[in-house]
Amino acid sequence: MTVIHKIKLKISNCYLVEGDKKILVDTGSPGEGTTIISNLKKIGVELSDISIILHTHGHSDHCGSTTELIKKHKIPTAIHSADSHMTVNGKNDFLKTTRLIAKFIKPFVDKPFPAFKSDIFIDEYTDLESFGIKGIIHSTKGHTNGSISLEFDNREAIIGDVMMGGYMGGEFFPYLPDYHYFADDIKEIDQSISKILSFNAEIFYVGHGGPINRKQIEKRFKKSSSR
Repeated sequence: MTVIHKIKLKISNCYLVEGDKKILVDTGSPGEGTTIISNLKKIGVELSDISIILHTHGHSDHCGSTTELIKKHKIPTAIHSADSHMTVNGKNDFLKTTRLIAKFIKPFVDKPFPAFKSDIFIDEYTDLESFGIKGIIHSTKGHTNGSISLEFDNREAIIGDVMMGGYMGGEFFPYLPDYHYFADDIKEIDQSISKILSFNAEIFYVGHGGPINRKQIEKRFKKSSSR
């Protein structure tokens, strides 16, 4: 059975996923490698135990410490090909805001990060079995064109920034789902929300705040198609 461990960082989350092997999903902002390693050790996992680092998308608060980690131990990395240019360049694409408050938050999160080139490029639909985990990777674009979600066999999923939990990085009301502060395309976000609700999952782990249960998502976004 797959087990997911949430590692809360300064403004985002990363996740250790344990199955036959162990994978790390996202790496937070720059300079958080030591925090990630410390949290892994609390779980009883060494960096050398990680079979791959998967990125839900290419933003600095989700890929920022990857270079730091792979310098300490050579671990393969993976990202959707549509977001790979951000990790190669070490900077975000233009962040499109979804509400007024996001304009004030943007200067604090839109920062460069240590660049790296991924070893594996994820396609539209990828089986996680080759990484030692029972699950499927799905394309869930909208936040970025290369955003992905991971659906597991334990009726749980990691959905990155398809939505966020609560406000201010999940500091307030972390279990309430809402649109993220930034999104390339809201209509595509709505389509991706419909997609994740087709998963056989009841608990959804997000990039900020959470986790969020299915009923909360259905209640919040039941009219999203009319947005």
